[in-house]
Amino acid sequence: MTKEDIYEQLRMRICLLDLAPGAKLNERDLAAEFGISRTPMRAVLQRLEYDGLIDSQHGRGTTVTSIDLNGMRDIYRVRMHLMDALAESEPAPVTDQMLDELDQLLIECADLTEARDKRRFAQINIRLHRIIHGLAPNDVLRGFNEVLFFQSARFWFLLLDDLDFAEQAGALADEVRMVRRALALKDVKLVASIHKAQLAMVLSSITRHDRLFEEQLERLV
Repeated sequence: MTKEDIYEQLRMRICLLDLAPGAKLNERDLAAEFGISRTPMRAVLQRLEYDGLIDSQHGRGTTVTSIDLNGMRDIYRVRMHLMDALAESEPAPVTDQMLDELDQLLIECADLTEARDKRRFAQINIRLHRIIHGLAPNDVLRGFNEVLFFQSARFWFLLLDDLDFAEQAGALADEVRMVRRALALKDVKLVASIHKAQLAMVLSSITRHDRLFEEQLERLV
């Protein structure tokens, strides 16, 4: 496995709460698990720390960072501004591969409500992000969008148990469907507007149910 593969796998474990906030990460054990030396493993952990997903402190070791409710609000606000930046930029070209991927996601969304599969929900959401993320025209915008998405992804995954899963699955399917139509028209500005509206709905949900979310975070820790 490359360092990029290991980085993405550990990031996914954190986002799906396989590594929950406060979980300890041991550099030596991880290097042995992935069959690499400690030097590249250290580079992977440094990258995750830069992303704000883990924290290393002398004497305390390396742990997964906590989830802060006010911080999540700020992250969603910034992500909405990034969609404004995407709408105003010269985007990357829309490809047939993007449209095919969205068609596949629609098929998978159709099974979500009955299955009530949180992990599949999260994986579909991540794949949708990658499509929208791929439209960003430069590394700076892509970099900000990527880091903030994965900081907030684990928060939303945590809350699914306390929300109406069928309603959330329907909202995800609706977003995929609307993004598919907008991309078929090659209207990236409309894609940005659709996704910004979805982010605004999440932010509104955080505000309405802040006490519920705080209790969830307390139970997790």
